[in-house]
Amino acid sequence: ALMQEGAPVAKALFALRVERFTSREGGLLSDETAIILLTSLNRSLYDYLLFQVGISFSHCCYDNRLHAHAGVGQSAGTLRRAGAAILDAYAQELRQNHAQRTHIERICAYVRAHLTEDLTLERVAREAYLSRCYICQLFKSLMGCTFGEYVKRERIQRARALLASTGKSIEEIAAACGFGSATYFATVFKGIMGMTPSAFRHSLHG
Repeated sequence: ALMQEGAPVAKALFALRVERFTSREGGLLSDETAIILLTSLNRSLYDYLLFQVGISFSHCCYDNRLHAHAGVGQSAGTLRRAGAAILDAYAQELRQNHAQRTHIERICAYVRAHLTEDLTLERVAREAYLSRCYICQLFKSLMGCTFGEYVKRERIQRARALLASTGKSIEEIAAACGFGSATYFATVFKGIMGMTPSAFRHSLHG
């Protein structure tokens, strides 16, 4: 519900769950039951996002432990508010993550379209209307690499395709992939692929 219909619907569903529990307990849950209910909500959201969507919000899960203890020995209203706080925290993280992924997708598309050019961080930041520091943070958190490493990886990916599908020389491929020289291209290629461009091409026809 949180992913597909939004926080208000998710909070309404949680409120119904709370009402079911509290109606059986005379309007007030025990401390243990309240903690289990709120902790289960927090952990279930974390697990779902991690395993079904591939997003880890470990810091959000950790921070929400405080909300899991906010409804101890209290009424249904207090439990609903504590659960709503947990859901709102994840909703905020999802909104931020969506914005970040939109930025990174736009940057990656720009990089792929301009691989033959000088792709400095300064240039891309200017084109994307983002700060260099923010772009560095995006690549570290979402891509698991630096901006420079990503550019090299994309250039080598294109080089592999050209080596496999064309008869272009190493020098021509180096230029087509944005490398300043065939020597530098061969060095980067070997560092990533474990072999020279020539050896890679030979292995495809071996």
